[in-house]
Amino acid sequence: MYYTLARIEEQLADIELESLRKSYIATRPKFLERASAIDAISDFWSTVIDEAPAEINQRIQPRDVPVMNCLAGIDVERFEVQDEARGEPRSVKLTFTFKPNAWFADNKIEKTFYWRMSKHGWSSLVSEPVGIQWKDRDLTEGLLDMAIGLWKMEQENGQNNGQGRADVRTSDEHMKLMEKVGRTPQDAISIFGFFGFRGHHVTGAESAEALERRKRMIEGVEEWEELNSDSPPLPDTEVYPHGEEVAVAFSEDLYPGATHYFTAAKERDAKISDEEVVSDSKSSDESDDVHDGEQEIRPTKKLKISS
Repeated sequence: MYYTLARIEEQLADIELESLRKSYIATRPKFLERASAIDAISDFWSTVIDEAPAEINQRIQPRDVPVMNCLAGIDVERFEVQDEARGEPRSVKLTFTFKPNAWFADNKIEKTFYWRMSKHGWSSLVSEPVGIQWKDRDLTEGLLDMAIGLWKMEQENGQNNGQGRADVRTSDEHMKLMEKVGRTPQDAISIFGFFGFRGHHVTGAESAEALERRKRMIEGVEEWEELNSDSPPLPDTEVYPHGEEVAVAFSEDLYPGATHYFTAAKERDAKISDEEVVSDSKSSDESDDVHDGEQEIRPTKKLKISS
């Protein structure tokens, strides 16, 4: 009985994925149309970021705020979707467009996340670190560059020994990054550390094999085994442990709900402005009342003194 219920739950999950594909294909043109309309509103995305959900807002450090105010655009592309029946809709590419600023030379920064299932049954988003061309101060305090340096070493070693992500745990690059990550409080890392997120090491080949096995179990071709949904801890060189959480918040909350966040912020500001006008008016009326009272009292005193 348990296996039957488990299979049904997995089939329901597949139906939800199909719905997500259909929704993306149907809404993508409208979101592109919305982007064109947003171009005429200079403070749209900076206002939206001010109203961002906690998963994003609490990751923005005070030093990040002036840079985030230069944000000019956000786009979310579910790039693996081929049609309504094919493609992984949980894989996303986030594109951030910035106005010219004093912090970095990049006009656009893209971050790609691949949804992967491990051979053990758990799933997560994985990515590659993306560099930023800092003009002066590196807001990540070197974490991003170190993450890219280690990733490049792994790629080079992996190509030489035929492995995907080579074991370089004894290298100086690995040790230095591990030590820096250990010294840096997670809640003090710049939001731009997000571009260094890598996640778990799950290759496309491993994920494809795991998904095929899941399919065989759902179809009853292979004996059912309970899928393990609990992922292990992230590697000790992960520079941005909140990366998956932030990516999901951008793609599933902030981006589709951007107009709502913008409208809510403007309505709140208008309400505060109205309350300030009313408060100033009351203060002015009270001041006039006091002034009038003083005019009534002073002549009396003068008359009394002159008698």
